[in-house]
Amino acid sequence: MQQYGLIPRTGIGLIGIFSSPLLHASWQHLLGNSISFTFFAIILALLEGEKMFIKIFLMVLIGGSLTWLMGRSANHIGASGLIFALWSYLLLAGWFSKSVKYILISLLLIFFYSGMIFGILPGKPGVSFEGHFFGAVAGIIVAWIYHKKSKKKGEY
Repeated sequence: MQQYGLIPRTGIGLIGIFSSPLLHASWQHLLGNSISFTFFAIILALLEGEKMFIKIFLMVLIGGSLTWLMGRSANHIGASGLIFALWSYLLLAGWFSKSVKYILISLLLIFFYSGMIFGILPGKPGVSFEGHFFGAVAGIIVAWIYHKKSKKKGEY
């Protein structure tokens, strides 16, 4: 099954943009990602309702495409890129929207999940920090697209 992972800059690796979040190296890998994904997905579902599906699709597409374009030559698998996308989306939606409910979620995530920032740094062999990084970038882009507030003339 891992042959369907995201392998940067290869034709077969393109399928991995969408299949890699479903593939995991072990049961421990799957369990660890499932817990985080479920937590962030529930928060997103409560905030967004059915609109969450298009946002998740965009996060997978953007994060996976960036990893495919710029990731190191390896087989990138696992849902952690999507988890980082959800995390950064929920963090930045409050900043971009200025909505109280999104700001509260952002503050809670900063308090309880600020350590995730270290997951985008290279370090652990066998861990796709590129997937984490580009997933986080995808979450920021999607939050900006959906929550940016246009500034009035003269506002800073």
